[in-house]
Amino acid sequence: MQTLAKHKILALGAVLTTALACAGSESAMNRSTLDNAPSSDGVLAHWEEKPVLIGKGSGPQLLMKASEGMSLLYAAMDETGRQNLMYQSSHNIGDTFSKPYRVNSEPGEISSHGENNPLLRPGAGIGMFAAWDSGKDIKFSRSMNFGRSFTPSIQVNDEGAQGYHSFQTMEVGPDGTIYAIWLDGRDKDSNIPGSSSLYLGRSTDRGATFEKNIRIAGDVCPCCRPAIAFDEKGKVFATWRTVHADNNRVVVVASSEDKGLTWSTGTPVTADGWKINGCPHSGPSMAYADGTLFLAWYTGATNEAVLRAARSSDGGKSFEVIEGVQGAVLDANHPELQMIDGDAWAIFQGRDPDSKSGWGVTEPWLVKIPAKGSVSAPQKVPSLGGSVSYPLLHSGAGGRIYATWTELTDEGPLAVLCRGRLANERP
Repeated sequence: MQTLAKHKILALGAVLTTALACAGSESAMNRSTLDNAPSSDGVLAHWEEKPVLIGKGSGPQLLMKASEGMSLLYAAMDETGRQNLMYQSSHNIGDTFSKPYRVNSEPGEISSHGENNPLLRPGAGIGMFAAWDSGKDIKFSRSMNFGRSFTPSIQVNDEGAQGYHSFQTMEVGPDGTIYAIWLDGRDKDSNIPGSSSLYLGRSTDRGATFEKNIRIAGDVCPCCRPAIAFDEKGKVFATWRTVHADNNRVVVVASSEDKGLTWSTGTPVTADGWKINGCPHSGPSMAYADGTLFLAWYTGATNEAVLRAARSSDGGKSFEVIEGVQGAVLDANHPELQMIDGDAWAIFQGRDPDSKSGWGVTEPWLVKIPAKGSVSAPQKVPSLGGSVSYPLLHSGAGGRIYATWTELTDEGPLAVLCRGRLANERP
């Protein structure tokens, strides 16, 4: 069996070849490759040997309080096979959890699948906000009492808007404005066949109400979840896969200088895209810190599962593209970014090339993408032995970090938490 080191060398060679081949067509982009250089000891973080089983369910979302108290949200099936949104908390950093209770007002209305998972985001002070797909509408609920209860849900998309509303993303801006964006089917007559529109719903009263929806763009890949981020002055960025008439799908970034009321045209992050007749169900992730906008996404354009990243230091006008973020990891997909100390950390799912000839279960992996310089080598995060999907990374206090994901087993999907500490924070 080939060693992981050999796979890294082969993967690096392929990356360099691809970058050279693309140089002529991407002269407007600053494209770089990776040396996958690890930290001094090759370790990014130290993780607990066995992760914590939260419960039967999928799409776990985690919020960390300053006290390191945990708030958890995930979708779980009831005895009728319908999904509900369950909330739990922990006051001992995940050693034990409170009894779960249902958040959604209408029993069984949660539609959680693939990247279309429910969301949990922090508000100012004691507030926290939840959003989900009810199967026909985007719903929102808030807790203003430390998670002891959530308000009856309200609808975010316009009343009477035709078509589907799904694959939502929600973030809270620096001034407290809530931004929910999602893929919307109401403009099917004016969009490229098989594509969607991207719509925004804003709340300026901490989620008590949402304003009339704003259209950001059309011709959007219909099942790739979008992402949203903010700079320190409140400029809003949105990213998605746009669809061209020839089925070329390209990751683009648009921005708004007026809190989402108007939007620029999407700027392509790369000159080349991915020609595929269908939606890959894998959207881009985006984060911002200290003047740098970071992106990460999946592509199969080169007939292999590749993760790309990009950095922009001019507010999304141009991008430095980084190839082969996954290193030697096979079937890499669904990267999610989390900012830690000014660097973007990406967690993703993929297969160990040295496990079962590259066909072992998918596992969670972690890389660090600094504002400047090379991306780290991938580090595996411990799992329970099932097939891991849609991992997320969360930053805590005191050098602690946390990962959550859905783990598929013979017993069904499990919501899992793994706790770790940054390598440079451990004695």
